[in-house]
Amino acid sequence: MASRSLSHILLSPLPAFLLVLAMAEAVAGHAAAPPGPPLPQTQLYRLTTPQQIDDVMAAVTRTNRTRAARIAAFSERALGTPYAADSLGEGSGAACDADPLFDLSRVDCVTFCEQVLALAISPTYDEAFRNLQHIRYRDGIVSFAGRNHFVMADWLPRNQWLLKDITADAGGELCRVMTKTIDRRGFAAARGCVDGDWPAPQRMSIRYIPTPHLRQTVRNLKGSELLVLITRREGIFASHLGFIIKAADGSMLFRHASSIHKKVVDESIEQLSRRLAQDRQIAGFALLAVRDEAGQSPPAAR
Repeated sequence: MASRSLSHILLSPLPAFLLVLAMAEAVAGHAAAPPGPPLPQTQLYRLTTPQQIDDVMAAVTRTNRTRAARIAAFSERALGTPYAADSLGEGSGAACDADPLFDLSRVDCVTFCEQVLALAISPTYDEAFRNLQHIRYRDGIVSFAGRNHFVMADWLPRNQWLLKDITADAGGELCRVMTKTIDRRGFAAARGCVDGDWPAPQRMSIRYIPTPHLRQTVRNLKGSELLVLITRREGIFASHLGFIIKAADGSMLFRHASSIHKKVVDESIEQLSRRLAQDRQIAGFALLAVRDEAGQSPPAAR
């Protein structure tokens, strides 16, 4: 970037995906956020310069040798970050979404996960910035049309270098299949952003695990996986996502940017399971694992 400073840009209109996830989370319940551990001294949303981010990244990397450990460490430092829907865009001057390309001061559920992943796989702020664009865009080329708008239809398939769908392995015979039509051009038209190369509507299927099996499935995970809530609503699979975090006492937490609590919070799997049991719109969940370090880099960097 030309300037070594971070700027805050006003929010753009709320996209369809985030409207769906906000509604789905709201239906799931309004219980107060559970009290969490004391926040680390340096929270990500308080950092205002790339040098400060570099310093925190160096400290985290020194004491956390694996990607899973760094995901846990960086996401912990994101606790308390204010929630803001559609918090990232294509940068100042962009026609459709002029929100910044990188912003730790505010997040939604997707940008929280994307930025934590970028930090966890990168040694410096500059590299995290570049990796974030590869996570968010087809071939790392910044454009609204090339953005990975749909988690299961775009974000996961285009990030196979980093993520692996482990739903079938974790769920086995418990898995079910869901089929929907993904209309990317229709999504763009609703935003008034039809310019660009938009494919025809795509009929596709995914595997998911029904919500009653959440606790028993998560119990067998290592931690730092992504939990994606799968909705019954038409036109979209994912309604919310966050990280599974293994606490020091061995219990499992769901760490996510909550539109209800207006910040990044920790929620016990037991509480999440109770909430989802009351939500008829959530059919189940998918699980994504972060690939090991060896040989895994953005395609353009290979």
